[in-house]
Amino acid sequence: MALAISMVLFPDQPQLSIEAIQQELATRWPELPAASDVTGEDNTYIFDLGEAQVIVALMPAPFPWSDLEGPCATSILWKDAAEQLKTHQTHAIVSLNAELDPIPHSTMLTKVVTAVLAASPSSLGVYWGNATLIVPKAIFLDFATEVMSDGPPLHIWVDFRVGAESSNTSSGFTCGMAALGHMELEANGATEPPRELYDRLMSLAGYVLENGPVIRDGDTVGQDANEKIRVIYGKSNFGHEGKVMRLVYESGASEKPWWKFW
Repeated sequence: MALAISMVLFPDQPQLSIEAIQQELATRWPELPAASDVTGEDNTYIFDLGEAQVIVALMPAPFPWSDLEGPCATSILWKDAAEQLKTHQTHAIVSLNAELDPIPHSTMLTKVVTAVLAASPSSLGVYWGNATLIVPKAIFLDFATEVMSDGPPLHIWVDFRVGAESSNTSSGFTCGMAALGHMELEANGATEPPRELYDRLMSLAGYVLENGPVIRDGDTVGQDANEKIRVIYGKSNFGHEGKVMRLVYESGASEKPWWKFW
């Protein structure tokens, strides 16, 4: 079975209620199978949702700051993340074992994490491990319940890290596409501002998730015929394992990347 893990972060020592978690699942997604084979001991709860096994384990210690510091520094969704999370006290490990394709697997994990968040009044937010991404509670709940029914909730599944490289170029990459069954996207020396590159990476990621691996090695992408941006499958410039889809701009790429891969 494939395993997916996420963390729910707390400022205190919460008392998790497995009944409340199951009620949130049943209320928000009544089409889900009812929880079965429920066991609980020492703040660890295990139950089945159909063929999937869920484990929610409350850990009486903070999630390591060394793993949160980078995502806090680069977060777009959670501006005061460092202030809120540096002193958090405990975390719950939420894991899902299931024979599911990557997107249905992430969808199911998102539903369980949402139930844990909603059933825990003091919860702060989520560390989405597949993207080394932190998401505040309100945003995660909103995307899980209002957006996910219409398509993959990119903002809480994939991190888009973009920055200025020079006065007229920018660079960036995704983190989380590989866990969804696709190559990560990268751009080095993009001849457009960081905001435009961010939007481009997000648009391409959404297109790939909705349509599958339809962008081929050597394809040209762009808003019109004047944009000369070619997709090249190759080795990552940002530390990702395996092949990535690199956006190669007509003007070429810088030799000194600005990034830090957390």
